[in-house]
Amino acid sequence: MKYKIIVATALLTFSTNSIAAGETGQRYTRSADSVVITQEQGWSGSVGVGALTTSGNSETTNANADFKAKLEQETYRHNFIGAALFAKNDSEKTAEKYLLGYKIDYKLNSYSYLFADFRAEFDEFSGFDRQTSETVGYGRRVMDSASDTLDLEAGVGLRQNKLSTGETENETVLRGAVDYLHRFSETSEFHQGLLVLSGEDNTSIDTVSAIKAHIVGNLALEAAFKVKHNTAPPADKKETDTTTSLSLVYGF
Repeated sequence: MKYKIIVATALLTFSTNSIAAGETGQRYTRSADSVVITQEQGWSGSVGVGALTTSGNSETTNANADFKAKLEQETYRHNFIGAALFAKNDSEKTAEKYLLGYKIDYKLNSYSYLFADFRAEFDEFSGFDRQTSETVGYGRRVMDSASDTLDLEAGVGLRQNKLSTGETENETVLRGAVDYLHRFSETSEFHQGLLVLSGEDNTSIDTVSAIKAHIVGNLALEAAFKVKHNTAPPADKKETDTTTSLSLVYGF
């Protein structure tokens, strides 16, 4: 429990320092051009699909899909996410997982906001048949330039776990999140995301590292590496799952 208190204290300290910096007029933009990206109102998002099959001595099938959408409004920002992964080796299913999420942001000003986040994860092979969470908190954009954006979030909420044994767990969690985007050029970018939900019984850590390069028009190719870590998984289950994917992405 001590390390959770330390993490929470660090997040709150960072947020406090960021607020103080904003009150003195400091903005984390490039000194060369002081560009601040304005977020246009309306819908934006992407749909990605990937698949791999082999045949011969062994037959494998792997498929993944994800969906992201954002509705930018003057006062609110709505974020929708969905993802699916399926894998089969010969006739045996080896992976099946789904993710659904919705987050609404209430903008306090151009760089800070309050949020409410709802997530549901279903994974037949993790030992957790279902993990759902509802969290609220404060977010702030601490870096905003033509090439880089960085958002930090801290909050608190509830999590419900349903184990494959039929047991259920309910606990209060602390939430911390990082969302970083670096644009190499107008056609290529790197994204790093981190989400931590820390409770008394279990701490879940989700990370995604992705590189995307546009091919033609609205089509892009994305390579991603995802890590899901539970500090206290059900018996006989590993703490860490990793996924590497290559997807064709259509942006809108």
